[in-house]
Order: sequence, then structure tokens, then C-alpha cells
Amino acid sequence: MTPAIYFHPDAVEGKGADLVGRRSAGQSFVRAFQRYGTGDQINVVTETAAHADDFRALAEDFGETRPVNAAVLRDRHDFTKFGTVFFPSPGYLNAVWQRARGDMRRCSLVGITHTVSTRRIVENLHNLMLQPVEPWDAIICTSRAVQSVVARQFALEADYIRARFGAQVIPQPQLPIIPLGIHAADFAPTDDGRAQMRGRFETPDDAVVVMTMGRLTSVEKANPVPLFMALERIAKGGQQVHLWMVGWSDREGERVLHETGANALCPSVTVHFIDGREPDVRRHIWSGADIFTLPVDNIQETFGLVPVEAMAAGLPVVMPDWNGFRDTVVDGLTGMLVPTIMAPPDDATGRLLASRFADGSDGYLYYLSCVQQQTVLDVQAYTKALDRLVQNKDLRKKMGAAGRAHVTRNFDWSAVIPQYMALADELARQRQSAKQIPRVQNPMEASPFDTYRHYPSRPLTADTVIVTAEPLDAEKLADLDMINGRKLYKRKVAPDSEVFETLALIAAHQPLTMGDLLGRLPALAPRLNGIVLFLAKYDFVTLGPQVSK
Repeated sequence: MTPAIYFHPDAVEGKGADLVGRRSAGQSFVRAFQRYGTGDQINVVTETAAHADDFRALAEDFGETRPVNAAVLRDRHDFTKFGTVFFPSPGYLNAVWQRARGDMRRCSLVGITHTVSTRRIVENLHNLMLQPVEPWDAIICTSRAVQSVVARQFALEADYIRARFGAQVIPQPQLPIIPLGIHAADFAPTDDGRAQMRGRFETPDDAVVVMTMGRLTSVEKANPVPLFMALERIAKGGQQVHLWMVGWSDREGERVLHETGANALCPSVTVHFIDGREPDVRRHIWSGADIFTLPVDNIQETFGLVPVEAMAAGLPVVMPDWNGFRDTVVDGLTGMLVPTIMAPPDDATGRLLASRFADGSDGYLYYLSCVQQQTVLDVQAYTKALDRLVQNKDLRKKMGAAGRAHVTRNFDWSAVIPQYMALADELARQRQSAKQIPRVQNPMEASPFDTYRHYPSRPLTADTVIVTAEPLDAEKLADLDMINGRKLYKRKVAPDSEVFETLALIAAHQPLTMGDLLGRLPALAPRLNGIVLFLAKYDFVTLGPQVSK
């Protein structure tokens, strides 16, 4: 039985659709499903008949010659005949209820994770547990980190259902891990591409180009400050460094933030802002670069395709040891992972952030901004990793070659789609053999530092040793807030007065542990984790030898 995919025009790139990661991944998946899927026809499930026509047109554009067999949900077509239906999001829309009208064992519903931090996705997971899902359904998790998030959310939902309804059996979908894929050949480096891009952006051949790729958004993608700081330190050592920030911005404030940050924090680095939406740039820009990095420090990211694309292009990558990157980057072989740290799962601020997000007091971007302020990318380790590659051309070449082989073997769609088909076969076998409390925390208000506990290298602990690093005054903090997103999003985890009070106490009594600091500043206890992590984020304090490697 040949599986089907659910198609909606919004899930792929097209006219009038903003270019975002999930659409790029959706477009790539449709193309791959046609190329590497099995069967003598293409099966698709759509919401409307017009969407089925859109899919046929897209399939034709991709060179598909097999007939398209479409089942339309609004017309109540029987989609269960396909055996398994793959959806481009964690939920199954109303398909789960339509399936319940007949034999539930006829079909498996399989979703896939992209972002799992938005209110809409969290509510979808919440609602899914109250829908007639079965153990032969699944949600594909693209990384171990995102699997831990979904599993944690489901555990909280199950606790609520048991306590509220006294349920003994709570069916849940499976959570297999299958990575996103790419068409690796699309990113193969070319000599012509290198010369073309270097010439276009006036970059000497002997300069080392560090490249980023993605939307310019400090809270939804990557806060650029650690990168600016690291490259400035490297450039002051005498190395000619160019930074290509390849991307685009949906908000003018973010564009200004990035440009201002580059001018202020890395004046010794030649920085180019390049529109990554141009087809020619998207294809060839990788060939002009020497190193890829993206200082992701937010919970919106779950997998991250761009470092995979960079490795496919033969670039060594330097990425945070954060979420799905640890599943794609082989530390020391295809690139380097930089340690991260964030607040512990039981952090008081995390509970407050969760409740404000759940009741709508804080919008999504404000929520992301506050969580991001309490995530740290080790700037010193980041600098060392980048500098090592900047100074060693042979190492760049060696890691780049290893990355290309790694991607071809593990992340090319030719290796990924068979995993989808194998999952469909396994779910079919399970269907064939199937037969027809105390008060708990509100699952919708889980602290982000609890839910995302497996994203960082380690949490802040009472034993973490704190010492001062770079000096900080009110003027410097105000200047920093202009470029780190705090002023733009008008959110701070603590008043500036408490930040300076904490820093002064650390300077007077260093070294001291986080536990000692809590004992000396009990009035600040609910916010102290956030204050220390904010100071460490920008290297005003250093967090213990167990954090910096």
C-alpha cells in the first residue's frame, strides 16, 4: 500500500508566501517524496479540491509523470485506503475525527515536527491528546532534542488527563526520530560559484569568509552579538576576516539591529549583508565561503537545515551545542559544537514566562526574547573554535570533505525517504495485530527551562562558580540593549539596578558559587538565575570551569 502526503499550498514556497524554513523544507520534501517514494501513482490528501489541483501543477513542475490520486477532506473522500498519511505538522487536522467514523485500524496518521514552541503548536499537542489517536499513529521528531520536548509535553498532558478524568489508558502516537533531508547535490560547491560570489561582494581570495544563512531575527533565529564579539577578537589578531550575513528581515527593526551591531561590535571585520532570497545567491553563495556558523540561542529552532546545507556545500561548521545541531554536526569531524547553558527546569522566571505566555499577556516574540536572554553561548569557546578554523585551511578542507560525506550518507533525501517508508510498513504491521488523580501542573504552563531542559549542554546549578570578566557600566549596557533585542522588544528579566547590584557583589566576593550568591541576595532569588545568565551571555561574568571548555 503506497502512503500519501497531505498537501497545503502554504506548506511550500510559492508566490505570495514568505520564505521560511518550514516552507523550504516542505518544498524539498514534496520533491523528494516523488523522486524516492514507491508505487505506480502519487497519493495526496488535501483540504479542498483546489489544493489538489495545486498539487498536480506542482508535481508536473517537478517532472512527475505518474497519475495523482487525491482524497479531499472537505469532500469526505476515503483517505484511509492509502494506509498511511504524512502531514507537514505535528497535528492531523480533522482527519483523526474522520477516521473515527470507520475502522480505526485502516489507517495511520503521521505528523512531523518543525517549530514546537509556538502557542499554536503547543495547543495542537494539547488537543491531540484528547482526540482519538492510536498507538499506530506517529509524530516524526527531527532530533533527539525535539523528541524530548514533545515527550515532555505529552507527559504533562497525560498527568492532567489522569488527574482530571481518572483515565487508566491514554493512547499516544509514537515519537520516532527521522531527520529532515536535503537534495545534497543542489549544494555541491563549484569553482565558478566561488569566483562569482567573491567578485560580486568584493572579497579577496585570501580573505577568510565566515557565513551565516537565514532570516535576520535576533529572537526567532540567532542573536548575532556572540558572533560579532568572537570575530572582532579574531580580526584584531591580524587575520583578514569577512562576514557574509546571508538572509533577509521581515521587520525593519531587526535589520537595523544587525547592522548597528556589526558596526559597533566588529569594526575590524568586513561585513556584507546579502539577500538570501535571490535564487543565484541561494545556489552559489556557499561556494564563496570558508566557514559556516549561526549562533542560534532560541527555543524556536528544533533541527536547523542550514548547517546541513553548509556541510553539503563542503563547509566546516561551528554551531551551538543546542537542540538538533548535536544530531547533525559531528563535533571534531564535520565541525565544532560550542557549549551552551540556560536556566534550570524549576526556575521561577520560567514559570512566570510560561503563565504570561499561556494567558496571552506576552506575545510569542516577547516570550522568545525573555527565554533567549537566559540562554548562553560560551563566547570564549566560540572564539576559539572559529579562530582554529580561520587559521587552518587544511582543517577547513578536511572537515568540509567529511561534512559532505556525512550529509550524503545520512541527510540526503535518498537516505531519509526510505525511513519514512519503513515507518509506514511498521505502523501497518501494528495495525494488523491491533484489537478493536492528584492536582498536577497545567500542561500549557510548563516552564521553558523545564520543557527544553535537554537543549543546552547543562543547566546553571548552585555549584556553578562565578567570576567577573568584562567591565560593565550603564552606558555600555544601554548601548548593548540597542543591539541585543532587549530595547527593541521592551522586555527585561530584571531591572538594570539589580543587574549592577549583582555584578558589584560578585566583583567584591569572587569567586563565589551560585548558591553563595543566592544566599547573599535572597531578595533577588526569583530573578537571580536570569541576571547571572544575562551577564554571562555577554561575557561580563564567567560561569565556572565546567561550562567553558
